Amino acid sequence: MKNRSTILAIGLAIGLAGCASNPPPAGKDEIHFPDLDNTYLKTGDFVEPDSVLRISEGQHKDQVRLLLGHPHFSEGIFGVREWDYAFNFYTGNGNEYITCQYKLLFDREMRVTDTYWRDAQCPALLVPIQVEELATETRQEKVILSGDVLFGFDSDQLTFEGKRALERVVDSFHGTSSPASILIAGYADRFGDAQYNLRLSQARAESVGTYLVSQGISRSSINTVGRGDADPVVECSGQVATASAKACLKPNRRVEMTLTYRE
Repeated sequence: MKNRSTILAIGLAIGLAGCASNPPPAGKDEIHFPDLDNTYLKTGDFVEPDSVLRISEGQHKDQVRLLLGHPHFSEGIFGVREWDYAFNFYTGNGNEYITCQYKLLFDREMRVTDTYWRDAQCPALLVPIQVEELATETRQEKVILSGDVLFGFDSDQLTFEGKRALERVVDSFHGTSSPASILIAGYADRFGDAQYNLRLSQARAESVGTYLVSQGISRSSINTVGRGDADPVVECSGQVATASAKACLKPNRRVEMTLTYRE
């Protein structure tokens, strides 16, 4: 059997090679994307990935417009409850990029309720997933995701793209045996009150576990733990939480899932 690090990498490569659209979500059969030719740009627009990652539930249209600009299709600005965009994202292979269609839905107060990508490879470009094989007697893997992507600042609520990343992890189980147990550990950096960081890291681990259960993973197979600033991945100088120090410490703000499989 291929190791699952390879399986995840192959899945992403297939997504980049072809445009396999996501199926409409359950109860959302009305989700349709306009033809790309109908955008006034006639192609995608380049946008900073961080701008998309900052989209969150409850944001007003004005906040969305500040992050992403005006919608790229002819649905209008005021009164409508769907906005569509076409973004270009670099693949990491030179100047190669793909065009991704992105939809936002709004409620009556014109606040974001959900987002959708037309093609499955697009959120994969925004949120990379690191997978490591662990050398143990039982087969184990460690899946590492950035806490800055999974959650908003000082929050234990999963972002839209954080949910997409976890869905990709669950999808990678298909065709292989699901893990017998999953240990989810939340981590923080060293800035701030240690007890607060410990509680936040625990709450974040529990949020990840709850979402995995919503995706069909057995609750009995999941354990969660908050580890605060323990086990840092990187060491950075400075005792003040400057922007450069926080950027340096980003790898420490993470969620690790240790997957254990039956032999």
